Amino acid sequence: MKYICKSCSATFEVEPEIIKCECGAALWLDFKGKLNKNDIIQNEFSLWRYSKAYPIQIEDVSVTYKEGLTPLANIRYKGHNLLIKQDNLMPTGSFKDRGVTMVTNYLKKSGVTKFSEDSSGNGGSSYAGFSALGGIDSKIFVPAGTSEGKIGQMKVYGSELIEINGSRADVTSAAMQNVGDRIYVGHNWHPFFLQGVKSVGYEIWEQNNFNLPDNIVCVAGNGSMVAGVYMAFTELLDSGEIKSLPRIFAVQADSCNTLYRDFIGETINFEVKPSIAEGISIYRSTKHDYVLEAIRQSNGEVISVSEEEIKHSLFEVGRLGFYIEPTSATGFAGLNRLIEDNSIQSNEQTAIIISGNGLKATQKILELMKGKR
Repeated sequence: MKYICKSCSATFEVEPEIIKCECGAALWLDFKGKLNKNDIIQNEFSLWRYSKAYPIQIEDVSVTYKEGLTPLANIRYKGHNLLIKQDNLMPTGSFKDRGVTMVTNYLKKSGVTKFSEDSSGNGGSSYAGFSALGGIDSKIFVPAGTSEGKIGQMKVYGSELIEINGSRADVTSAAMQNVGDRIYVGHNWHPFFLQGVKSVGYEIWEQNNFNLPDNIVCVAGNGSMVAGVYMAFTELLDSGEIKSLPRIFAVQADSCNTLYRDFIGETINFEVKPSIAEGISIYRSTKHDYVLEAIRQSNGEVISVSEEEIKHSLFEVGRLGFYIEPTSATGFAGLNRLIEDNSIQSNEQTAIIISGNGLKATQKILELMKGKR
């Protein structure tokens, strides 16, 4: 395997120290998984049951909670058949565990004992948890004002925490410039990360009786969830397990919606504003072009929703029995918009992925309930 740059076509050996191309673009792992039903490891009750589709094989996995296979609930929602993929129930409380387990096991196999990461919260919590589980020394850079629940989680896992004033990009810059004797493993950059995230697509396929829904709704900041499911679906298409792609709908917050602006042809030169959806407040994705291409190839759309819509959806979904963080509520706000404008039909099956647990943001949720935000 090699790393490849989709921007300048450069190639690199796969080494822990290499995180992005010399041209500044993201690197991709030159690997394409292939999976058929009979390749699934039936007695492995984790995302590693799809080991054949990964660059890391199950026999090389040494750091695992047995993550994955989160529940797929099937409910009626505003007259629609809705599948709810509950990645809020992952071991550290978010879908980031999927990518982090792949990266961590690659690093562990490579002999890495120290690393640093930057995150708006969930990615850092995940790396902190997996590094504690694997006996790795981790330093996490986060934006000042990150949810207290996520801060507490990272500290309890034993990670060194550095809070940075400024934008999300400033946090990344600080992490990259203060590596020291560590390996930088930023989840938005690492080429192995998407290879783990794609497992959610395989799970939805299997849990839905080896069928994919007509529509998939994902929140999008850096867009790793969008890119991951698209990667899984194209691999299933190539293996002959499915005949067509579901439509992929990505949802962003109005306060930070670069993907949406580019998708509809508006300028991406705008002022980013604070959002209760902190997990997707990223100005520009490291995989911007790939994410937009995935959405277009699936005949999907990018949707942008207001802070008020996000807040409304947070409590609306809570009354259905799902305690989710505001970032995840952004997806339901987008789903509501799709239903209202008939972009998805009542005779179609739609899946939505809950990205993070509400317990991580309880203090902020309580403030929203009191009208303080």
